[in-house]
Amino acid sequence: MKTYLFCSLYYKKSLVTGGNKRFENFIFYFHQFLNQDENIIVVIKKGNIPEKLIGLNRISFFEVPSFFMFDRLFSYIYLSIKFYRSKRMMVVSDFMPIPNKALSKHLHYQLIHDIRNFTKYKRASYLNTADKLQMSQWKNANKIITVSHFTKNELINKCSIKSNDIFVSPNGLDDRYYDSKSPIDRDIDITYIATFEKRKNHKHLIKALSRYSGYKQIKLCLIGKDLGTFQDIKKILSKLENINVSYIESIPDENDIIAIYDRTKLFVYPSLYEGFGMPLIEAISRGCTVLCSEIPVFKEIAGDIPIYFAPDCDPQYLMDLIQKELNSEDLIETDNSSFLEKYRWSYITKQFYLNVKN
Repeated sequence: MKTYLFCSLYYKKSLVTGGNKRFENFIFYFHQFLNQDENIIVVIKKGNIPEKLIGLNRISFFEVPSFFMFDRLFSYIYLSIKFYRSKRMMVVSDFMPIPNKALSKHLHYQLIHDIRNFTKYKRASYLNTADKLQMSQWKNANKIITVSHFTKNELINKCSIKSNDIFVSPNGLDDRYYDSKSPIDRDIDITYIATFEKRKNHKHLIKALSRYSGYKQIKLCLIGKDLGTFQDIKKILSKLENINVSYIESIPDENDIIAIYDRTKLFVYPSLYEGFGMPLIEAISRGCTVLCSEIPVFKEIAGDIPIYFAPDCDPQYLMDLIQKELNSEDLIETDNSSFLEKYRWSYITKQFYLNVKN
C-alpha cells in the first residue's frame, strides 16, 4: 500500500485564501487518480477537516490538537513522533516546520508559494527565526513544489536550490469557476481581493481613486483580512467623495466569491510582490476586465489578457485607465476558455501524480 500524506497546520476551513484553496482542491482532485493500492492521509489542525474531502474513499485524517501559546513547539514534537512511527510515505508539507530527521525516512516534497521571508516584504520580525527554519527545511527536502516559474527562479538565485529539484505546479481553479455565467448586472465597479498588507499596494489604488473627479459614485469592494494596513486604508477612503466602499474581511463560501466576481466590472490588482496571484485567474475566468501591476509573475500567469500598469505609476495614469474602462461601452467578455484549461485542478494534479509515479 502506497501512502501520500498532505500536511498543513496553517489550513483553516473557515478562511478562503490561496493557500487554503490549494490545499483542499489539490487533495480532492489528486484523490481521483489513486489506484486501489494507494491511499491519502491528511494532517491538519483539529476541527479543520475540509468539507469537500469528507466521505471520500481511501482518505484518512490525522488531527493535531491545539496547544495554544505553545502551539508551534508542541506541534513540532507531535509531528516528529508521528513521522518517526510511520512507514515510508510520500509527504507533501507546507512551511509548518517538521523535524528534518523525522522526515528523512520519507520522500518529502516541500510546497513553497513564495519566498517573501527573503525579501523586504518578510512577515518575520528581526528576532524571528522563520527564514532560518524555512531554509533548513527547503535544503533537506527531496523535492520542492512551487507555484510559478518566477518563484522557481527566485529559489535558484536567492536560496541556491538546484533547478532539477524544483517542480512547478501552478495554483488552479475549482470547477465552479468554469460554469457558465448567469446574466447578472455588473453593479460593482472595482473589486480587489487581498490581505491588507504593504506588498498588496492598496494605497496606490487609493491614491488613484483620490484623483477621481466624476459625479457618478464608484462602487469599490475590498475583500481581505487585516495584516497591518487596514485602518490606514479605511481612514484615507473615508475622506473621498463619490467612492462607495464595501469592506469584507472573509467570504467562507466559494459560490459567494464567484458571485462577487460576476458582479464586478474591473478587477484591479496593484500588488508589488506575489508568488502566484490566484485572484488574477479567478477574475479572468469570470469575465472581469483585469487591470494589474506589471510584475513578472503576473506576466507569466496571465500573459496578454490583463491591462498592465507599473505598480509605482503616476496615480493619475491609473485613474485614467480605470475611468477609460468604466466608461467603455465595450466591456465585452472575451472567451478565455482555452487559456484557462491549464489551470484546472484536475489537469494540475494529474501532472503532479504522473511526476511522482515516475
